[in-house]
Amino acid sequence: MEGKWSVYFQNPEFIEQTRMSMALPEYKPLIRKWCGIRDGAEVLDVGCGTGYFARLLAGGDEDVTVTGIDRDDIFIDYAKRKASEESLDIDFVLGDALHLPFEDNSFDVVGSHTFLTSMPDPKGAFDEMKRVVRPGGIIASVTSMSFYPPGISLGIYPEECDVWKKEMDTLLIRLTRAYMKIDPISERASGVAPAAVPHFFAEQGMERVSAYPVGHMVSVSNAAMPVEDKVRWIELYRESEIKKLDAFMELPEMSEMFSPEEAVRYRELLDRKCDFLLSDLTENRIWDWRGNANLLVTGIKPVE
Repeated sequence: MEGKWSVYFQNPEFIEQTRMSMALPEYKPLIRKWCGIRDGAEVLDVGCGTGYFARLLAGGDEDVTVTGIDRDDIFIDYAKRKASEESLDIDFVLGDALHLPFEDNSFDVVGSHTFLTSMPDPKGAFDEMKRVVRPGGIIASVTSMSFYPPGISLGIYPEECDVWKKEMDTLLIRLTRAYMKIDPISERASGVAPAAVPHFFAEQGMERVSAYPVGHMVSVSNAAMPVEDKVRWIELYRESEIKKLDAFMELPEMSEMFSPEEAVRYRELLDRKCDFLLSDLTENRIWDWRGNANLLVTGIKPVE
């Protein structure tokens, strides 16, 4: 299937929601340190998507210059808006990772997030990343160890929810199967296997290759998670599901697997679930949670 990543596979709201499981806030200074962020550093985020990783690298106390590049204009527009909302001066540009529009040795740090695992030509992209990073500079990659978070709980809901929860789960299974038949994940995840990323860095001639596990468990029942983050997570979930459903329902082949009436019903059930989750964020005891294991891999470009 030919179609924008940001429309059919992972829309901006989905990416923002799932990036919330990238790392606890306490990890962020460490991630910047491991990526070599320092005062005066010039940083490039390749395949930046919504700019979440670029915002993290730019959002510290260091005085850095950050640029993000992606080939999807929907992501670039979203990234610009989010950076502006957070008062971050980041330059987001539309471009091709296989032909980066930058001079040789232009950046001190070149990073990416879940990019090498989905890039059809990861070596070609990495060659470009090596070209634009300065000798002695760092290339960093955050890699999700699975496109589906390895830790997923459907939650233990009160019996009063059974009447809508079971129906929603049944529809969701059928809906997901339809998505995957039209747009198989194998066509979107054709790069380096997640577990092979550290070795890939070594194969590409990087020195001092290092791997750091990072992750975060997100749940509206988690007292360690600020209420405002819980609200944002739920609303991003609601919006991303609706946008994806609407996009697929416009495709003729979708009606063969999921009817318009079922789509209306799924939206109703989605609203019911989200409203239920929002109803009590301080003492919510269902523990409907998602956890994601990420690996931050870094390597240094040799000084010749």
